[in-house]
Amino acid sequence: YFYVKSDRGDMSTNVHDIIERRQYWIHDWQDQKAVSSLNGHGSHAERLGYVGQLESHRGCVNCLQWNSDGSLLASGSDDLTAIIWDPYKKSPIVVMPTGHTGNIFSVNFVPGSGDRQLLTGAEDREVRLHDITASETTQVWSCSHGRVKRIATSPQQPHLYWSAAEDGCIRQLDLRESHTCQPDGGGGGGGCRNVLIDLKPTCGPHAQCKCLAINPVRSEQIAVGALDAYVRLYDARVLRPKRSSRDPCHSADPSCVAHFAPGHVSNTQTRKVRRRSFRSLATTYVAFNSDGSELLVNLSGEHVYLYDTVCFREALSYSMDGVSASSSSPSFETAQPCSVRRPAFRLPPLSRHRPSRGVWCTSERSDVEEKSVPPRVKQLKEEGNECYGGKDWTGAIFKYSSAISLCPNWHVLYSNRAIAYYNRKWDGDVYASLRDTELALQLCAHHKKTLQRRLRCLSRLDLLVEAKRFLIEYKGLFPDDKEFYGKFLSELEKSQKQQMETNARNGQHNGERRHTTLWEVTRQTSADDYIARYCGHSNMHTDIKEANFLGPRGDCIAAGSDDGNIFVWEKATGNLVRVLRGDASIVNCIQWHPCVPLLATSGIENVVRLWEPKAPGGVVAPPGDERLVENVEEVSASNQRRMQMDVYEVMRGYECGPTGSTNIGGLFHCRHCNPTVTVYAAVWGEALVRISLLAVGV
Repeated sequence: YFYVKSDRGDMSTNVHDIIERRQYWIHDWQDQKAVSSLNGHGSHAERLGYVGQLESHRGCVNCLQWNSDGSLLASGSDDLTAIIWDPYKKSPIVVMPTGHTGNIFSVNFVPGSGDRQLLTGAEDREVRLHDITASETTQVWSCSHGRVKRIATSPQQPHLYWSAAEDGCIRQLDLRESHTCQPDGGGGGGGCRNVLIDLKPTCGPHAQCKCLAINPVRSEQIAVGALDAYVRLYDARVLRPKRSSRDPCHSADPSCVAHFAPGHVSNTQTRKVRRRSFRSLATTYVAFNSDGSELLVNLSGEHVYLYDTVCFREALSYSMDGVSASSSSPSFETAQPCSVRRPAFRLPPLSRHRPSRGVWCTSERSDVEEKSVPPRVKQLKEEGNECYGGKDWTGAIFKYSSAISLCPNWHVLYSNRAIAYYNRKWDGDVYASLRDTELALQLCAHHKKTLQRRLRCLSRLDLLVEAKRFLIEYKGLFPDDKEFYGKFLSELEKSQKQQMETNARNGQHNGERRHTTLWEVTRQTSADDYIARYCGHSNMHTDIKEANFLGPRGDCIAAGSDDGNIFVWEKATGNLVRVLRGDASIVNCIQWHPCVPLLATSGIENVVRLWEPKAPGGVVAPPGDERLVENVEEVSASNQRRMQMDVYEVMRGYECGPTGSTNIGGLFHCRHCNPTVTVYAAVWGEALVRISLLAVGV
C-alpha cells in the first residue's frame, strides 16, 4: 500500500485524495484514519443544512450525547425523561422516566457497558444510573448540595464518572461500588468522601462548578469551568477524594496545573474597563479536541475561546526596566523610555497557520517583502482594505484573517487587522488589536502606523503608564512627528486625570475577589491567554450553552446562541462560515457525530434537530423551512449589541428579544437564565424591572 503526502509532509487534506487512497489500504486502522480525516472536514461544515428533527420530548431539550459509534443519541429534557434515539430512522428507541424531580442537565452513556447504561444529572442535585434495556434506575447519588450541571466519563477509566455541581465541587464516583450518601459533616458541602476538587476554599463560599471535561488522551487532566471567567486545569494524579469544606485554604493547590482566561479579563487594569459593563462572566462549557492539545471554552457574556493545553501562552504584559508597569504608580512627569519590552507571547508557530486551501507563504519567520507575497494574499488584503474603507470592520477582519492563514509573516496584515479590531469595539477587540500590533512589531519593529495603533490600544485599555513610556520611545524614533506626539500626550494626561478621579471615588477595593485567597488571585492575574477567539454569537441567557469541535479533525467550531442560531467558525482563521436557524428561541446543545458528518442540536424547543452537509449548489433545507441565515454580519452585530446593553437600558424597558429584535415593555424570561431578567411594562409604557440574580452571591 502507499499514501500520498502533501508538500507539508503530512497527509493531504484534499477530500478526493483521502478517498482515492482508501483503495490501496489493507489495514483497518488505515481505513479508520481516513474516516477520521473526512469527519469534520472544513468543507462539510461550510455546507451544513437541515435534514430533519427528532420529536418526542415535551419540554426543553437541555443535553445530548452520542454513543461511541454514533448509532444512538441520548437526550435529556425538562420533561424529566431521557430518550435513546435511532438518529437515522429519526425515531425513539427507549423513552425512559428517570425519576428526577428537576430539569435534566446532563446525559452520558457509560463506557464499556455496551450502551446499556446511562447516567443523568439534574436540577434536583442527583446523579442517577439507569439500565436502558430494563428502563429502570439502578443507582442514585444525592451527594451534591447544588444543581448537577455536567457529567463526564472517560473510556480509559470506564468504571469512573465525574460530576460538576453548583456547590462548587467536582465529585468522582466508582460505578462498581454501592454508595449510600452520608449526612452533612458540618463542612456545608456534604459528608460523602468523594469530592475530588472543591473550589470554595480558594474561591469563596459562593463558588460554583458549571462544567467539566476529561482529556481524551490524558484522562488525568480535568478541565473545570466555574461561575467566573477562569477555566482551571487539574492533574487528578495528585488528587484524593475528600469531604467538602468551606474553610479557606491559604496554601497553593499543587493539583491545579493552569488557569486559562482571556488576557483582557485576567489583567487587573483592563478588567476595570470591562467591569463598567455590569456583566458577570461564567464558563458554560469546556471541550478538549480529539488529541487533548487544545481546550475550547464558551464564556457567558463574552465569546468562544481556544487555549493551548501543551504550550501555555502567557497574557500580553509589559515590563519596564524589569518592573511590571501595571504594578507601578502612574506618573507622567517621572516616566522613562521603555528599555525592555516584553510581550508575554510569541508569534504563533507556522503549524498553527496551515492554509486550508490554495497558497502557502514559504518565507522564514522574518517579515516578507511585498513583492514576494502571493497574489491571493494581496487580493485578500485589497478586499479587506475595501471593507475597511466602507466601515465594514467585521468584513475587513475576515479578509485579513484569511490572508494571515496563507501568509502569517507579513506585518501589514496584522497591523491592518489591528485597526479594524480597534474600530469595531466588540468585547475584547481592543485587546485583540493590541496583540496584533505586537505581532506586527515582532516582524517589523519600527513600523510607524503600528506603533501609533499600539499607543491607542494601550490608552483605551487604561494602561496609561505603558502608553506614556511607549510614547517617549515613539518620540525617539520619529522626532519630527510633533503633531501626533503632542496630541496624544494631551489625551493621555486627560485620561490619567479621569482615572485618578475614578479610583478616588470608587476606591481600590476589589469586590469581585473579596472571598478569594491570595494564591487564587495570583493565579488569576497570571492566567494563560487564548490562541484564538470566535465572535458573533450571544451567550447571556442560559448557563448550559455549548461550543464544540466539529469532528476529530476539528477544522471548524460551532456554538449555540441566544438568538436561536447555530454559529460555525473556521478554527484556523476565526472567520464565521455558516449561521443556521436552529431554534425558535435559544440553541444550547451542539454535538457532532463521532464517525460521520452529522450534527445534532437542541435548545428551548422540545425537538432535536439534525444537520448534515448538502451537495454544492443543492437545496439547503426543505421548501418552506429555509434555515440558512444569509445576513451573517448583521446577525453578529446584533448579538454584540445584545451583550453590550447595560443595565440602565434594561431598567428603561429595552431588552433584546430571543430573535434579535427589541422587546420593549414585554415579558422576557427563561428559567435557565443566569442572571434572569424579567421585564414588565405598565399600560402607559413605563417599565418596571425585577432583576433576580440566580446563584450569584450579590
